[in-house]
Amino acid sequence: MRCWAILCLILVCEAQPLPPETVVLAKVKAKVAESLSSLPNLTCTETIRRTLWFQSSATPEMVDTVRLEVAYVQKKELYGWPGGSRIDEPDIGKLVGGSVGSGYFALFLNNIFLGQFTNFHYVSQAKLEGSETFGYDYQVPQLAGAYRLSSARGAALVGYHGSVWVREESAELARIAVIADDVPTELGFSAASSQLDFGVTSIGGRSYLVPTAAEIVFVDTLGNRHISELSFQSWHAFVGESVIKFNPPAPGPTVALPAEFTVDVDLLSGIGSGTSAGGDPIEAVLRDDIKLNGATVVPKGAALSGRIARLTKNGASYLLEFHFTSISFEGGHADLSGRDNRVAVENWERTGQGPQFSLPRGTHLTLHSQAAEPRK
Repeated sequence: MRCWAILCLILVCEAQPLPPETVVLAKVKAKVAESLSSLPNLTCTETIRRTLWFQSSATPEMVDTVRLEVAYVQKKELYGWPGGSRIDEPDIGKLVGGSVGSGYFALFLNNIFLGQFTNFHYVSQAKLEGSETFGYDYQVPQLAGAYRLSSARGAALVGYHGSVWVREESAELARIAVIADDVPTELGFSAASSQLDFGVTSIGGRSYLVPTAAEIVFVDTLGNRHISELSFQSWHAFVGESVIKFNPPAPGPTVALPAEFTVDVDLLSGIGSGTSAGGDPIEAVLRDDIKLNGATVVPKGAALSGRIARLTKNGASYLLEFHFTSISFEGGHADLSGRDNRVAVENWERTGQGPQFSLPRGTHLTLHSQAAEPRK
């Protein structure tokens, strides 16, 4: 009789269902694994808005806004400028100086949910953006070699911990919080943290889990907070072995330019502090001929192409810099990319002051271009 009682007890115990939080965690791990294995080569536009919050200040100050094209290709992230001919730079720091982060497509997903060193601990249920979620704490040790912090002073591998939130009904990942452990102060920072939001997006007719927004906070050794707010839009899948975007072929032969010239141009792309960012493509039209030895080599009306090189704010003043790369006209084109080009904006001393500025189509610019000095 006692044996039957023990057997019945064992059967009852085996029949007990797993806690919901355990089931959801297993499901989200499986979904992340499936998403990472099936995620196609894709591109999107990433906008980075950076602010600096001094320890002694009550509010943060805008630093700059930068826009990039990001490609996720063969499990790697590559970067380029919007409208550029290539997206092939693996180091985002070479395009965007200062405090910036990367790895949001797969790095944290792979190491947190699929890594062998991660430990999870269920915390509680919470409502996130209208959805019921399960919250878990996690820890990824330094020995996992998963998180690399870098600055102008150097780089270091660190461990990290944080929390994840998973939508209860769909078992879809909603958010990840990342806090770096034991940040080496030799890098110039005392703390580093990130928050990543995820959503399901249709790409090429299929649904994939992708980042939708992120916030990165670096605290320097003086206690100042360097904040980067990221957003991701315009997802596209593509097929190919290389990440190359070809611009339309340049019309006609390349013409020689004077060693130095100054020309007036009209802006064809409107620019505004609330809508524009460093990296945005811009166009202008020449108001004057460019002449070499008395002969016109580039006619008035030629199209000038480039991008915003820098859009920053320092106190009450904006700093706006341009990077023009080419001039096109019927019958030929000219290359500006290897020259020293400086652009002055009409009335910028007045326009670039205050909380906002706007340069409408037709704004007058002056381009001074000089051949680069040969390297010795």
